[in-house]
Amino acid sequence: MFEKYIPVSGSRGSLGEIWIDKETKIVKKIFKPNAISIKNRPVFHRKIEDITNLYNNEIYWTTKLKSSFLVETYEYGPLADEEGFYLLQEYVGPDLLNNELKNSPNLVDQLDEMFSFFKDNEVYKINNAKCNLTMTSDGKLKCFDFKYAVPRDSKKTMLEILSVKRWLSNIDESVMPRLSKHILI
Repeated sequence: MFEKYIPVSGSRGSLGEIWIDKETKIVKKIFKPNAISIKNRPVFHRKIEDITNLYNNEIYWTTKLKSSFLVETYEYGPLADEEGFYLLQEYVGPDLLNNELKNSPNLVDQLDEMFSFFKDNEVYKINNAKCNLTMTSDGKLKCFDFKYAVPRDSKKTMLEILSVKRWLSNIDESVMPRLSKHILI
């Protein structure tokens, strides 16, 4: 049974409602103008044009980057009864803000591999918050939320650096030097 996700800590809740069915291990994301975010308030993006653009960007990048680094996407499309979209994805566990496995001994190594993969695929994720990372029960890091992702471009490099510095650098002092080599053009 799906339950609305309202965590103690997390992002600002910019685009969608999040519903999780822990039994079936599925996350349902609903993107619509009147969505209620994970902060239990209206989402940041409420214009259907903005929602459509961000949703399309999410689908583009999660499809292009399909791999063991991302949670699996099962289904997506327009909502049947109202304006907006839905996305069904794999649920492997809480995000890294709410996961006791976040101190995995090889977390930095996995981030290094993930950012190498992003570099190989010419993408800056831009939104590298811990609330957009999760870890399987066996310690495998996976990411999600590509609505703000962009093709690699020297004009966007600083955004990616700032994203890592702001949200990931407190994992370990080696994060910035190790990930920077994959970010700099």
